[in-house]
Amino acid sequence: MTIAGGEDGAVERVEADHYIAALPVEQLRLLVSREMRVAEPRLTGLDRLVTRWMNGIMFYLDEDVSLVHGHAIYIDSEWALTSISQAQFWDDVDLEHYGDGRVQGILSVDVSEWEPPSARTGKVAMKSSAEEISAEVWAQLKDHLDDGTLRHENVGASFLDPAIGFPNPTSATNLEPLLVNTAGSWHDRPDATTRISNLYLASDFVRTHTDLATMEGANEAARRAVNAILERTGSRASPCPVWPLDEPSIFGPARFADRLRWRALRRSVKPPLEVTPDGALQPTGPLARVLVDWLPRVRRRLPGAG
Repeated sequence: MTIAGGEDGAVERVEADHYIAALPVEQLRLLVSREMRVAEPRLTGLDRLVTRWMNGIMFYLDEDVSLVHGHAIYIDSEWALTSISQAQFWDDVDLEHYGDGRVQGILSVDVSEWEPPSARTGKVAMKSSAEEISAEVWAQLKDHLDDGTLRHENVGASFLDPAIGFPNPTSATNLEPLLVNTAGSWHDRPDATTRISNLYLASDFVRTHTDLATMEGANEAARRAVNAILERTGSRASPCPVWPLDEPSIFGPARFADRLRWRALRRSVKPPLEVTPDGALQPTGPLARVLVDWLPRVRRRLPGAG
Protein backbone atom coordinates (compact mmCIF):
# COMPACT_ATOMS: atom_id res chain seq x y z
CA MET A 1 0.00 0.00 0.00
CA THR A 2 1.31 3.44 -0.92
CA ILE A 3 0.69 6.23 1.57
CA ALA A 4 1.28 9.93 0.98
CA GLY A 5 1.56 12.11 4.04
CA GLY A 6 3.55 14.65 5.96
CA GLU A 7 4.02 18.31 5.30
CA ASP A 8 6.41 17.61 2.44
CA GLY A 9 3.98 15.22 0.73
CA ALA A 10 6.41 12.32 1.05
CA VAL A 11 5.21 8.97 -0.26
CA GLU A 12 5.78 5.82 1.76
CA ARG A 13 5.02 2.23 0.79
CA VAL A 14 3.74 0.04 3.61
CA GLU A 15 3.57 -3.74 3.36
CA ALA A 16 1.35 -5.54 5.87
CA ASP A 17 -0.68 -8.70 6.26
CA HIS A 18 -3.85 -6.80 7.09
CA TYR A 19 -5.06 -3.22 6.64
CA ILE A 20 -7.70 -1.43 8.71
CA ALA A 21 -9.16 1.74 7.17
CA ALA A 22 -10.13 3.95 10.11
CA LEU A 23 -10.96 6.98 7.97
CA PRO A 24 -14.07 9.14 7.61
CA VAL A 25 -16.14 8.37 4.55
CA GLU A 26 -15.35 11.61 2.69
CA GLN A 27 -11.64 10.75 2.89
CA LEU A 28 -11.83 7.02 2.24
CA ARG A 29 -13.88 7.31 -0.94
CA LEU A 30 -11.10 9.43 -2.45
CA LEU A 31 -8.63 6.60 -1.86
CA VAL A 32 -10.71 3.64 -3.07
CA SER A 33 -9.45 2.65 -6.50
CA ARG A 34 -11.49 1.21 -9.36
CA GLU A 35 -9.83 -2.16 -8.76
CA MET A 36 -10.92 -2.09 -5.12
CA ARG A 37 -14.50 -1.28 -6.11
CA VAL A 38 -14.53 -4.22 -8.50
CA ALA A 39 -13.18 -6.54 -5.81
CA GLU A 40 -15.65 -5.20 -3.21
CA PRO A 41 -18.75 -3.72 -4.96
CA ARG A 42 -20.13 -2.40 -1.66
CA LEU A 43 -17.41 0.24 -1.67
CA THR A 44 -19.22 1.97 -4.55
CA GLY A 45 -21.94 2.93 -2.08
CA LEU A 46 -19.54 5.23 -0.25
CA ASP A 47 -20.10 7.86 -2.95
CA ARG A 48 -23.81 8.02 -2.12
CA LEU A 49 -23.39 8.54 1.61
CA VAL A 50 -24.22 12.08 2.75
CA THR A 51 -22.20 14.22 5.13
CA ARG A 52 -23.14 17.48 6.78
CA TRP A 53 -21.65 19.89 9.24
CA MET A 54 -22.08 19.07 12.93
CA ASN A 55 -19.39 20.54 15.11
CA GLY A 56 -19.01 21.55 18.69
CA ILE A 57 -18.06 24.52 20.79
CA MET A 58 -17.10 24.35 24.45
CA PHE A 59 -17.71 27.02 27.03
CA TYR A 60 -15.40 27.01 30.05
CA LEU A 61 -17.26 28.31 33.10
CA ASP A 62 -15.97 29.93 36.29
CA GLU A 63 -18.95 28.38 38.09
CA ASP A 64 -20.37 25.04 37.04
CA VAL A 65 -23.86 24.99 35.52
CA SER A 66 -25.10 21.40 35.40
CA LEU A 67 -28.43 22.18 33.63
CA VAL A 68 -29.73 18.59 33.35
CA HIS A 69 -28.27 15.16 34.06
CA GLY A 70 -27.72 14.34 30.40
CA HIS A 71 -28.19 15.98 27.04
CA ALA A 72 -30.34 19.05 26.50
CA ILE A 73 -32.00 19.59 23.11
CA TYR A 74 -32.91 23.15 22.12
CA ILE A 75 -35.46 21.85 19.69
CA ASP A 76 -36.41 25.07 17.86
CA SER A 77 -33.04 26.84 17.94
CA GLU A 78 -32.03 28.20 14.54
CA TRP A 79 -28.70 26.38 14.61
CA ALA A 80 -30.14 23.11 16.04
CA LEU A 81 -28.21 23.14 19.30
CA THR A 82 -27.74 20.36 21.82
CA SER A 83 -25.63 20.55 24.94
CA ILE A 84 -24.25 18.56 27.82
CA SER A 85 -22.65 19.77 31.04
CA GLN A 86 -19.49 17.74 31.45
CA ALA A 87 -18.26 18.27 35.01
CA GLN A 88 -21.16 16.45 36.65
CA PHE A 89 -20.01 13.19 35.03
CA TRP A 90 -16.31 13.54 35.90
CA ASP A 91 -16.25 12.74 39.61
CA ASP A 92 -12.54 11.91 39.59
CA VAL A 93 -11.44 14.97 37.59
CA ASP A 94 -10.39 18.18 39.33
CA LEU A 95 -10.76 20.91 36.71
CA GLU A 96 -8.69 23.30 38.84
CA HIS A 97 -5.61 21.35 37.75
CA TYR A 98 -6.18 22.44 34.15
CA GLY A 99 -5.69 25.78 32.46
CA ASP A 100 -5.38 28.71 34.85
CA GLY A 101 -7.25 26.89 37.61
CA ARG A 102 -10.42 28.98 37.30
CA VAL A 103 -12.57 26.52 35.38
CA GLN A 104 -15.28 24.81 37.42
CA GLY A 105 -17.56 23.63 34.63
CA ILE A 106 -17.63 22.86 30.91
CA LEU A 107 -20.73 23.29 28.76
CA SER A 108 -20.24 21.38 25.51
CA VAL A 109 -22.57 22.39 22.67
CA ASP A 110 -23.15 20.77 19.26
CA VAL A 111 -24.12 23.00 16.34
CA SER A 112 -26.01 20.86 13.81
CA GLU A 113 -27.33 23.50 11.38
CA TRP A 114 -24.74 25.77 9.79
CA GLU A 115 -26.80 27.27 6.96
CA PRO A 116 -30.03 28.73 8.49
CA PRO A 117 -29.73 32.41 9.42
CA SER A 118 -29.87 33.62 12.98
CA ALA A 119 -33.09 35.42 13.79
CA ARG A 120 -30.99 37.86 15.79
CA THR A 121 -28.25 38.79 13.34
CA GLY A 122 -29.40 37.30 10.05
CA LYS A 123 -26.03 35.57 9.64
CA VAL A 124 -25.49 31.86 9.08
CA ALA A 125 -22.91 29.97 11.09
CA MET A 126 -21.01 28.97 7.96
CA LYS A 127 -20.33 32.63 7.15
CA SER A 128 -19.58 33.77 10.70
CA SER A 129 -16.25 34.22 12.46
CA ALA A 130 -15.29 32.10 15.45
CA GLU A 131 -16.14 34.99 17.75
CA GLU A 132 -19.55 35.49 16.10
CA ILE A 133 -20.32 31.77 16.34
CA SER A 134 -19.45 31.76 20.05
CA ALA A 135 -21.61 34.81 20.77
CA GLU A 136 -24.59 33.56 18.76
CA VAL A 137 -24.53 30.05 20.20
CA TRP A 138 -24.48 31.47 23.72
CA ALA A 139 -27.35 33.81 22.83
CA GLN A 140 -29.44 30.96 21.40
CA LEU A 141 -28.83 28.95 24.57
CA LYS A 142 -30.05 31.88 26.64
CA ASP A 143 -33.13 32.19 24.42
CA HIS A 144 -34.17 28.78 25.75
CA LEU A 145 -32.83 29.15 29.28
CA ASP A 146 -34.10 32.61 30.16
CA ASP A 147 -34.19 32.04 33.93
CA GLY A 148 -30.76 33.55 34.61
CA THR A 149 -29.00 30.17 34.66
CA LEU A 150 -26.57 31.27 31.97
CA ARG A 151 -24.60 34.44 32.57
CA HIS A 152 -22.08 35.69 30.03
CA GLU A 153 -19.74 36.90 32.78
CA ASN A 154 -19.48 33.27 33.90
CA VAL A 155 -17.78 32.30 30.63
CA GLY A 156 -14.03 32.28 31.07
CA ALA A 157 -13.31 31.17 27.51
CA SER A 158 -14.77 29.27 24.58
CA PHE A 159 -13.21 26.78 22.17
CA LEU A 160 -14.58 26.03 18.71
CA ASP A 161 -13.89 22.70 17.02
CA PRO A 162 -10.57 23.25 15.19
CA ALA A 163 -11.99 21.31 12.22
CA ILE A 164 -13.77 24.58 11.39
CA GLY A 165 -11.27 26.64 9.43
CA PHE A 166 -11.45 30.30 8.50
CA PRO A 167 -9.39 30.81 5.32
CA ASN A 168 -11.06 34.13 4.57
CA PRO A 169 -13.57 36.52 6.18
CA THR A 170 -16.58 35.31 4.21
CA SER A 171 -16.63 31.53 4.41
CA ALA A 172 -15.65 28.80 6.83
CA THR A 173 -14.54 25.30 5.89
CA ASN A 174 -15.10 22.05 7.74
CA LEU A 175 -12.37 19.41 7.76
CA GLU A 176 -14.56 16.88 9.57
CA PRO A 177 -18.15 16.73 8.25
CA LEU A 178 -20.40 14.14 9.86
CA LEU A 179 -22.17 11.23 8.21
CA VAL A 180 -25.95 11.70 8.13
CA ASN A 181 -28.40 8.79 8.10
CA THR A 182 -30.59 9.44 5.08
CA ALA A 183 -33.40 7.24 3.76
CA GLY A 184 -31.88 4.17 2.13
CA SER A 185 -28.34 4.88 3.35
CA TRP A 186 -28.16 1.58 5.24
CA HIS A 187 -27.98 -0.19 1.87
CA ASP A 188 -24.91 1.87 0.92
CA ARG A 189 -23.00 1.30 4.16
CA PRO A 190 -20.47 -1.56 4.10
CA ASP A 191 -19.66 -4.03 6.86
CA ALA A 192 -16.41 -3.99 8.80
CA THR A 193 -15.34 -7.11 6.88
CA THR A 194 -14.90 -6.68 3.14
CA ARG A 195 -14.55 -9.12 0.26
CA ILE A 196 -10.95 -7.98 -0.02
CA SER A 197 -9.37 -10.61 2.18
CA ASN A 198 -7.06 -8.32 4.13
CA LEU A 199 -9.01 -5.04 4.19
CA TYR A 200 -11.25 -4.06 7.10
CA LEU A 201 -13.23 -0.91 7.86
CA ALA A 202 -13.40 0.78 11.26
CA SER A 203 -15.31 4.04 11.11
CA ASP A 204 -18.68 5.58 11.89
CA PHE A 205 -20.17 4.79 8.46
CA VAL A 206 -19.79 1.01 8.92
CA ARG A 207 -22.90 -1.07 9.59
CA THR A 208 -23.20 -1.60 13.35
CA HIS A 209 -25.87 -2.06 15.97
CA THR A 210 -25.47 1.63 16.81
CA ASP A 211 -26.61 2.72 13.32
CA LEU A 212 -25.57 6.32 13.83
CA ALA A 213 -22.43 8.34 13.18
CA THR A 214 -21.03 8.34 16.71
CA MET A 215 -17.85 7.47 18.55
CA GLU A 216 -19.69 4.42 19.90
CA GLY A 217 -20.51 3.28 16.37
CA ALA A 218 -16.90 3.71 15.24
CA ASN A 219 -15.72 1.82 18.32
CA GLU A 220 -18.06 -1.06 17.54
CA ALA A 221 -16.86 -1.12 13.93
CA ALA A 222 -13.27 -1.36 15.16
CA ARG A 223 -14.15 -4.29 17.42
CA ARG A 224 -15.83 -6.02 14.48
CA ALA A 225 -12.72 -5.43 12.36
CA VAL A 226 -10.50 -6.94 15.06
CA ASN A 227 -12.80 -9.96 15.35
CA ALA A 228 -12.64 -10.48 11.59
CA ILE A 229 -8.83 -10.51 11.71
CA LEU A 230 -8.88 -13.01 14.59
CA GLU A 231 -11.22 -15.25 12.61
CA ARG A 232 -9.33 -15.03 9.32
CA THR A 233 -5.98 -15.74 10.99
CA GLY A 234 -7.31 -18.60 13.08
CA SER A 235 -6.33 -16.85 16.30
CA ARG A 236 -7.36 -18.43 19.59
CA ALA A 237 -7.58 -15.04 21.30
CA SER A 238 -10.94 -14.06 22.75
CA PRO A 239 -12.96 -11.88 20.37
CA CYS A 240 -13.97 -8.37 21.29
CA PRO A 241 -17.48 -8.21 22.76
CA VAL A 242 -20.20 -6.84 20.48
CA TRP A 243 -23.69 -6.29 21.83
CA PRO A 244 -26.97 -4.82 20.55
CA LEU A 245 -27.83 -1.23 21.33
CA ASP A 246 -29.97 -1.01 24.45
CA GLU A 247 -32.85 1.28 23.53
CA PRO A 248 -35.31 2.65 26.13
CA SER A 249 -38.37 0.42 26.38
CA ILE A 250 -40.63 3.46 26.47
CA PHE A 251 -40.19 3.83 22.70
CA GLY A 252 -41.17 0.20 22.06
CA PRO A 253 -44.87 0.83 21.28
CA ALA A 254 -44.02 3.66 18.88
CA ARG A 255 -41.46 1.53 17.03
CA PHE A 256 -43.94 -1.36 16.84
CA ALA A 257 -46.65 0.90 15.42
CA ASP A 258 -44.20 2.33 12.89
CA ARG A 259 -43.20 -1.16 11.70
CA LEU A 260 -46.83 -2.20 11.27
CA ARG A 261 -47.72 0.96 9.37
CA TRP A 262 -44.69 0.64 7.12
CA ARG A 263 -45.47 -2.97 6.24
CA ALA A 264 -49.10 -2.15 5.51
CA LEU A 265 -48.88 1.25 3.82
CA ARG A 266 -45.18 1.91 3.22
CA ARG A 267 -45.60 5.16 5.15
CA SER A 268 -44.00 5.99 8.46
CA VAL A 269 -46.28 6.70 11.37
CA LYS A 270 -46.59 10.29 12.53
CA PRO A 271 -44.96 11.07 15.89
CA PRO A 272 -47.28 9.87 18.69
CA LEU A 273 -46.37 12.79 20.93
CA GLU A 274 -45.91 16.50 20.39
CA VAL A 275 -44.40 19.18 22.58
CA THR A 276 -46.70 22.00 23.66
CA PRO A 277 -45.45 25.61 23.87
CA ASP A 278 -45.03 25.22 27.64
CA GLY A 279 -42.81 22.14 27.22
CA ALA A 280 -45.35 19.45 28.11
CA LEU A 281 -46.02 16.29 26.10
CA GLN A 282 -49.43 15.71 24.62
CA PRO A 283 -50.71 12.73 22.60
CA THR A 284 -51.53 13.02 18.91
CA GLY A 285 -53.82 9.99 18.73
CA PRO A 286 -55.31 6.99 20.59
CA LEU A 287 -52.06 5.02 20.64
CA ALA A 288 -50.22 8.00 21.99
CA ARG A 289 -52.74 8.36 24.82
CA VAL A 290 -51.95 4.79 25.86
CA LEU A 291 -48.24 5.65 25.68
CA VAL A 292 -48.70 8.72 27.89
CA ASP A 293 -50.61 6.65 30.45
CA TRP A 294 -47.87 4.03 30.38
CA LEU A 295 -45.02 6.53 30.78
CA PRO A 296 -45.35 7.16 34.56
CA ARG A 297 -45.29 3.42 35.28
CA VAL A 298 -42.12 2.96 33.24
CA ARG A 299 -40.44 5.88 34.98
CA ARG A 300 -41.14 4.37 38.39
CA ARG A 301 -39.31 1.20 37.32
CA LEU A 302 -36.20 2.98 36.04
CA PRO A 303 -33.05 2.74 38.20
CA GLY A 304 -32.82 5.62 40.62
CA ALA A 305 -36.45 6.65 40.11
CA GLY A 306 -38.19 7.95 43.19
